[in-house]
Amino acid sequence: MPDPVDPRHLLLIGAGPGVGAGVVRRFGREGFRSTLISRGGTLEQLAGELRGDGLEIEAVAADIEDLDAYRATLEGIFHAPGSPGVAVYNAALPDPGEILDTTLARLRTAYAVDVLGAVVAAQVAAPVLRTAGVGTLLFTSGGFADHPVPALASLSMGKAALRSAATLIAAGVRKDGIHAATITIAGSVVRGTAFDPDKIAELFWTAHTDPTDAWQTEYRYTGA
Repeated sequence: MPDPVDPRHLLLIGAGPGVGAGVVRRFGREGFRSTLISRGGTLEQLAGELRGDGLEIEAVAADIEDLDAYRATLEGIFHAPGSPGVAVYNAALPDPGEILDTTLARLRTAYAVDVLGAVVAAQVAAPVLRTAGVGTLLFTSGGFADHPVPALASLSMGKAALRSAATLIAAGVRKDGIHAATITIAGSVVRGTAFDPDKIAELFWTAHTDPTDAWQTEYRYTGA
C-alpha cells in the first residue's frame, strides 16, 4: 500500500504567476510534484506553463469563499495515497476599501479567503501529517500585517489575523514533528527586483528545510 503522505508532494493553495509559481518552481527543482488550487480562471494556463518547465503538476479548481466545498476538496487531496507533505497557503483577496466604507459582506468574503481558508487547510492537513510524524505548513503574509494600509483595510486586517492563526497552528503541531510558519514578504513583489518571486521562493525552501532546532514561526523576506 502506498505511503499516505508523500514528502515530495507540494500543495499550493492560491496558485498564481508570482510567488506561488516561484515556490512551485523552487520545490520542483528538488524533485517535488505539485498540486495547485485556485478558483479557476488562469489556473490551467499556469499549470501548462509549469508543465512546460518539466514539472509534474495537477490543477484543482476550488473557490475558498465556499468554505464547505473547499474543505471537501482538501479532504479528497489529503485522504488519498501520496497526499502532500508540504502545504503552502498563498491565497489573499486584495479588496480595496477603507474600513468605515467597506460592507460587512465584503469583509466576510475577504476574511474567508485571507484567514479562514488557511485555518481550514491546517485543520484538514494536520491529522494526516501527525500520523506521518512529518510535514510543513507555510502561510504567505506581508507587510500589511506590520503596517496596515487604510485603502486596503480588509487585507491589512487579514494579514495580521493570518499571522496570529499561523502562530497558534505552529504551537499546536510542533510537538508532532510538523513545522508551521508564516512567510512575511515586507515589500511589493516585482519580477526583476530584490522582491522577485523566484528570490522570495528561496525563503520558503529555507523554512521547509530548516532543522527542527532552527524552526521559526515567522520568516521575513526584506529584499536584503
